[in-house]
Amino acid sequence: MCVMGFSYIASFSVLSPILSIYVKDVIKASVEMVGLVTAMFFITSSLAKISLGVFAGGKKTITFLLLAFVIFSICPALYPLTDNIIMLIILRSVQGFAYAFIGTASLILAVLAISSAERDKGVGTYTASLSLGFLAGPAITTFSIPLFGVSNTFYFASLMGFVGVFAAFFLNRKISSIEKDWQIISVSADREPFNRKISAIMRNRIFGVAFVGNFAFFVLFGVILAYAPLYAKEKLYFSDGLISVLFLLYYIATTVTRLSIGKIVRSEKVSKSALMIISTVFAGLFSFALAIFTDNFAFAGVFALIGAIQGVVFPVGSMLIAEYIQPSRNVLANSIYMMGIDVGQGIAPLITAGVIVQYGLEYTFTVSTAISAAATLLLIWLNMHKPP
Repeated sequence: MCVMGFSYIASFSVLSPILSIYVKDVIKASVEMVGLVTAMFFITSSLAKISLGVFAGGKKTITFLLLAFVIFSICPALYPLTDNIIMLIILRSVQGFAYAFIGTASLILAVLAISSAERDKGVGTYTASLSLGFLAGPAITTFSIPLFGVSNTFYFASLMGFVGVFAAFFLNRKISSIEKDWQIISVSADREPFNRKISAIMRNRIFGVAFVGNFAFFVLFGVILAYAPLYAKEKLYFSDGLISVLFLLYYIATTVTRLSIGKIVRSEKVSKSALMIISTVFAGLFSFALAIFTDNFAFAGVFALIGAIQGVVFPVGSMLIAEYIQPSRNVLANSIYMMGIDVGQGIAPLITAGVIVQYGLEYTFTVSTAISAAATLLLIWLNMHKPP
């Protein structure tokens, strides 16, 4: 499961530093279309994840996971073969659907493979493998851009995806016991009506803490993904290669914090809910700092600090759900949780595109700061009213 997690995230993160640049400089699209191309991936992914929460389970889970990996891996190789923005949006939508299935199924299966006594440690290990994927992507891009150019770097995204294809094929015969357990959980969940199940999840204030914290952060991340490369290139005069280094620093920080998160949580000096509040506060402050710092080194340092925040937010939210949501509702809860992450990343480029046109690229960071501030207030209220 960790190899598959590493693979799909590495493939995704190869695209992160270059997609906006490719759309604007090679396809010659407008800023608004840059935002739309980024958003369609996550909008499609979010729609797919909620349906997975309802219908997930059964003997064909791993087979569909293998098929999703094949589709996910082929799409980046098709990007440089088209100069049509509509076709690129369609490809991004198809890849977003495959991304949704891989992410949701892998997380659920990884959690079910671990005993409850070791679950925090296991979730931390799995999310650390995702961080290594985030680290590998921009590392590949950093070396590929000067050697092969932006367009040819998309083929490396496909190559990283096919690592997951081989892992899924190998595991197809190796995790039947896990698949059986998942099927049992899905069958028992059917006894509870869907509306009652989703109502129970939404009323769970701990789930609310996990969802709101992650949603707010990934709105910020959606802004970074779509517009930070353009801002760094146009306002701070970063080269394409240096933009890739910027994302490499970001994911190094993410990896370091994710490798440490298990130890931080086990120390019990700060509760998981408090960690979510603190992370949201600092994410907003660092986003605001991006808008005001004009020094390249200062910008890169703050950019890396936001990466460190990401290394805390996602695994802590996953741990809260694993701990406070009963197993029969776990599949649906994780689907809603991850759908919220995608919705945040999907709407961020759309709601900030008009701000860019009206005021400039730097003001997108201010918008995400305001959203983080509102989320902080909501998290504090949820934490005050959480069950003992």
